[in-house]
Amino acid sequence: MKLDILISLWLIVCLACNPDKRRKVNDAEAKFTTSDASELFFKNVRQSYYDKETMDAAKLDIYRIKERSQVEDQPVMNLAIVINWRYDEAYVLTEPNTYLQQQDTLRIYWQDSVQQTGVYEYVPGNKEKHYQFASQIYNSLQDAHQLSTESTQGERVPVLATRDEREAFRKTMMDYYRLVDLY
Repeated sequence: MKLDILISLWLIVCLACNPDKRRKVNDAEAKFTTSDASELFFKNVRQSYYDKETMDAAKLDIYRIKERSQVEDQPVMNLAIVINWRYDEAYVLTEPNTYLQQQDTLRIYWQDSVQQTGVYEYVPGNKEKHYQFASQIYNSLQDAHQLSTESTQGERVPVLATRDEREAFRKTMMDYYRLVDLY
């Protein structure tokens, strides 16, 4: 009897701490408010996986996942989580590397396993645009799409092609969704 209770408690704890990694989100449903519980979870459990930059004058803390790619000779799409502790808000910012910043409008092309294709376009803008673009890419990663962009020579070049790059992006988005209570 006691063993059954212990196993049940262990399963509850594991399920509560381990959200579904394949879960998708509504990319049009932007949310920026945080709760005390979500901020405590991030700061006590997830913060150690990030490099932290503090902007005291603006009352912002910026977090970039440590395992992100920092190469500049190929396209890399990284993210930053910005916590505005004055207003109990959090934002996700897309941070294309120098290779991708050469484009006025960033176009990420996706292709699924049955040859359906599409494109996500991003023009730098407000927090809603950052959220929507990052969520579209996240949902594409959840669907196992192949992502690419165009080089300055007009050739298709893979983006988020390695498992490590995809995981860094996915983990950052999951942490952000938890922070704003969407997960």
